[in-house]
Amino acid sequence: MKKLLWIAAALVLLVLFPGLAQALAAAISATALFLAAQPILIGVVLGLIAAPHLRHSKKFTPEGATR
Repeated sequence: MKKLLWIAAALVLLVLFPGLAQALAAAISATALFLAAQPILIGVVLGLIAAPHLRHSKKFTPEGATR
């Protein structure tokens, strides 16, 4: 029910202030295009996402090997 109220509030704001919605969309679009044009930033973010997964990887131990 709470999600429905958020959706209704967003629709009311879009109807009452269409210029604000267009300005917000333009700002979000410009930000997304700027970030997409920064390959080093994309690489750093992907590295940060992958780091925890690589740190906790299981090490291979052959069957019968003792630790």
